[in-house]
Amino acid sequence: MLARYLYGSLDVVSGQARFCKFPSVNLERDHEYLSDLTRVDPGAIHVVIRDQAGFHLRDGDPRLPSHVRIIDLPPYGPELNPCEQLWDIVKDDIGNRVFQTIEAVRDATLPTLRRYWDDATAVLRLIGREWMLFQANASPKTLVSH
Repeated sequence: MLARYLYGSLDVVSGQARFCKFPSVNLERDHEYLSDLTRVDPGAIHVVIRDQAGFHLRDGDPRLPSHVRIIDLPPYGPELNPCEQLWDIVKDDIGNRVFQTIEAVRDATLPTLRRYWDDATAVLRLIGREWMLFQANASPKTLVSH
């Protein structure tokens, strides 16, 4: 299986970055990705803010994992998509270079992805927006003392 597509999510609450490689993009792969995303915190409701690409499952679709809710962004508003900001950085970091293989392109993206995967504060600096927390009705987990 040659992975040619990268799915990614950035958590607006915790700053966690999550990435998965797939050989294609379609509704089945989207289901696989969202199912993988729910394994991070199986008890949570995962609110995904994203564009309305044809290969994305919609809120209410019976194939959508039970702990996933989708907030669709308006058409033609890619700057509102949190992960698009990261993809722009990846493109800037690898742009204007010639790569001999697709594997070399993938390898070149790893340092940028790792920077966000390893550093939640970098993710929050990139995408931390009050309106996203409000739309997701999200709040960070807190410890409850008894």
